[in-house]
Amino acid sequence: MSGSPGVVVAEQPHYLPWVDFYEQVARAGTLLVLDNVQWLRRGWQRRTRVALPANVPTPPPTEPGFQWLSIPLEDPHRDTLIGELAVDTRQPWARKHLSRLVTLYGQRPHFATQVLPLLEPFYDSVAREAGPGSLLRVLLGSTALFHESLGMKPDILLASTLERQGDEKSARLVEYCRQLKAHTYYSGLGSSLYLQVSLFRDADVRVLWQRFRHPPYAQGREGRFVQGLSIVDVLSNVPVEEVRRWLEPSPWGPFAPAPTGS
Repeated sequence: MSGSPGVVVAEQPHYLPWVDFYEQVARAGTLLVLDNVQWLRRGWQRRTRVALPANVPTPPPTEPGFQWLSIPLEDPHRDTLIGELAVDTRQPWARKHLSRLVTLYGQRPHFATQVLPLLEPFYDSVAREAGPGSLLRVLLGSTALFHESLGMKPDILLASTLERQGDEKSARLVEYCRQLKAHTYYSGLGSSLYLQVSLFRDADVRVLWQRFRHPPYAQGREGRFVQGLSIVDVLSNVPVEEVRRWLEPSPWGPFAPAPTGS
């Protein structure tokens, strides 16, 4: 599954992201990783949502139906850029995270074949790092674990390698699109709160909003379906061939089939 040339997706790096993120990557000609922005203490960069333990009943809709899996950081400050954050390697977090995921998903139908063979070498490599580890490297590595199995070969670029102009978010993204010669910026709906579409229009860059609708799937417990969990949850419960079908571009915008001649 290859993305569409000229389509840019700009996202902060994430830890074991959710399936919506991979749908954006599947469409992108370039995935621009925003490593040169300030991190958010309560953001998603260093943590991911996973299932509740099997012995915990599914809570009512008014309460979260998940738990966080978080990477410990070494002396982070509010104004630290994501690319400068260091993992606290004094804590054996990598082995703990692997053990937690095995406990949570070991009995799910596809964990042993689709997920565990990818997680084990990744966490083993992280655990063997000496000294402060780069959070960015861990985040990019955790995301890339599933690219091949999902049929993706994304062109990944760090925003810190491009020329940065201005501090306003939309103007900066437009400048990145200009440098990458992009004709389309594919954005998640959450960006609609701040994205100034007129700036993109003035630069002859089309903005398309993500329309992905997360298919429900069996999560191994009674009660409501919990959306927005890590790709680990998805691939532990759903055959990878089916997940690939979820990510296939639907025919709209620049992702529509090219017109055929008469």
